[in-house]
Amino acid sequence: MPYRVSHVISYCAIIALPLWSSCSSDSDGGEVVPIASPDLLVVEGPIGPSGGSLVVTTGDDAGFSLVIPPGAVTLQTEFQVYRDVDNDAVPSIFPVYRVEPSSIDFSSTPLTVTVPVSDEFLPGAAALTLFTRADADSRWQVKVNTQFNAGTHTATAQVGRLGEFLVWQGSLHRLFTQELEIYDPTVPVATEFLNGTSVAVENGTILRTIGHGSLASFWNSSASNNVIVLHGVFGSPLDFLGAEDIVANLGVVRSNVVLMSFPSARGVAYAANELYDLIAENKRPGFGCAIVGHSVGALIGRYLLEKSADDPARRGFQNGNTALEGVVDHLIMLGVPNAGAQAATLPFATISEKLPESERWMLQVGEDLSEQPGTLPFVMNSTYIDNETRYHIIYGDIGDGSDGVVTTASALALPLTTPESTTLFTVGHDDLHRRATSFGIAVWVGTLLQSN
Repeated sequence: MPYRVSHVISYCAIIALPLWSSCSSDSDGGEVVPIASPDLLVVEGPIGPSGGSLVVTTGDDAGFSLVIPPGAVTLQTEFQVYRDVDNDAVPSIFPVYRVEPSSIDFSSTPLTVTVPVSDEFLPGAAALTLFTRADADSRWQVKVNTQFNAGTHTATAQVGRLGEFLVWQGSLHRLFTQELEIYDPTVPVATEFLNGTSVAVENGTILRTIGHGSLASFWNSSASNNVIVLHGVFGSPLDFLGAEDIVANLGVVRSNVVLMSFPSARGVAYAANELYDLIAENKRPGFGCAIVGHSVGALIGRYLLEKSADDPARRGFQNGNTALEGVVDHLIMLGVPNAGAQAATLPFATISEKLPESERWMLQVGEDLSEQPGTLPFVMNSTYIDNETRYHIIYGDIGDGSDGVVTTASALALPLTTPESTTLFTVGHDDLHRRATSFGIAVWVGTLLQSN
């Protein structure tokens, strides 16, 4: 256990704590004080009204510092810095720090936090942002004023509240830590644009309207009025905002168009099972909907209909749960990887290789899309039984037997029966939804949704 530091002198105390230490006397020669925590205590110490700092100079956490300016606290306050060693969403190769106390509002006298940057981001770490939240039950915020120091490999920002800190990228936030929820079209979503990627975060300065109608009406309406849209890997509902996008057109044929956000790293079964439980918990008598899934979102729609009711790993599983095939009238699959899509996993291949075995579940989507026999899509295909929901596959081919991500063979790996359909468009993977108007995809989807 690390040393306990009894006091920190204003702005000049530097504390180097070897993580292997088990205990120590305080600096006044007092008794040994053992420290116990489910996370790894990095450094702690009291800081009073005159201000002070906690700085780590050695070990795996070297470079971390917390600077408290004069007047930030009115009484001597104990500060602790932990490294979260068992985070349930972020791989351990990206350290998450928890700094306490998180209950004090420092917005009038901001503190300065400096966090070490994971080696996985180097080189090219300039496009990084400090993400923070008060605790595991809070939503993530971003510090757009984050400063990266290439010499020390650290990121620094001023904060008005302590809590959890993570140096991250927008794409990884989408993949691992974005909220799992269905957006209400009547409630604008706070977003931020981070180095080319839009993310939904609590303190976002750009408000976006996502979808059409309302979530309240969605849960109270039949399938003839409802559609839910599911995004792909690295995706977000924020990808569906264009004027030509499929979502802009769905409002013509369905009154309520809602989009679900989820961390796609967790894989097909996780997102499908969570959606099943959300439907079970919120639907009212007569509820129904169609599903439009893009890429892995289409596989999630399949799993929801074919497997979720009987999956004992589902959060709300109970014996006797019924499949939703009678609730979902149509499943529209855009660029669906019915036999996997290895190309979609290439951006996180390096991360996957470095994950310890105990954390493989955090990147389950990599296995789901690996194109290896015996993985989830192949199992789903081999056990598929035609159900009441009408399936429609819309796939692309840019001239090389694929849409640039999913091969035509993978999209067509699930055989369908009349009146279900497969339709080819000469368009790339993302443009299957982004340019649905100009390529005629939107009109075709509308026709399918109105069919009996």
